[in-house]
Amino acid sequence: MFAVSGCQTSSQLTAAVSDEEGVSCGEIRQAFQAYERDRQSAQALKELTLMLSPSAGTYAAEGIESAEGYYEQIRISTNLALATRGCDPVR
Repeated sequence: MFAVSGCQTSSQLTAAVSDEEGVSCGEIRQAFQAYERDRQSAQALKELTLMLSPSAGTYAAEGIESAEGYYEQIRISTNLALATRGCDPVR
């Protein structure tokens, strides 16, 4: 079930890395936006699993809440990558 929540970010990063010209500001932004969409999908997954099975939902919720702790680190890393290319930060 957890594999569903990372598919947007994963496919976006794969596309950006395979580009021979390097990663552009637009591609960095698209990857961050994909990550944000994945976060929303993960929240929906948590709510669904809690409804279907409280015990499984509890485990899903713990994993998703742990991942939420990384958001600020990912946002800072994204802004650092954008800054090194002279681009505006994400908010």
